Amino acid sequence: MDYVTAPALYLAARRAGLQGPPLRWANVFVALILLAVTTTRTPLGVVRVVPFQWHGRAELASVAVQFALPWLAGFARERRARSFFLAFATYNFLVWWATDWEAEG
Repeated sequence: MDYVTAPALYLAARRAGLQGPPLRWANVFVALILLAVTTTRTPLGVVRVVPFQWHGRAELASVAVQFALPWLAGFARERRARSFFLAFATYNFLVWWATDWEAEG
């Protein structure tokens, strides 16, 4: 999923018209997603050093950050950016929830 999510997030942020800090934060998450998926011990991992369960814990922590980010980063009054990150966090939470994090990578 992450190999699809990263480019989709990159494109969606631009399609949504994000600019300034919200766009920079979206780019940070694109990079973090790619870093996580390429370093996790899964068949599609490139440098398999991160246990799959740790990836899941980091994913859940990132969901919390994504939900809070509009307020933490000061762009909560920008409706489009706030909605974008709340939708992104919801999507990531649903993916996290649907994933068997106890499975072997």
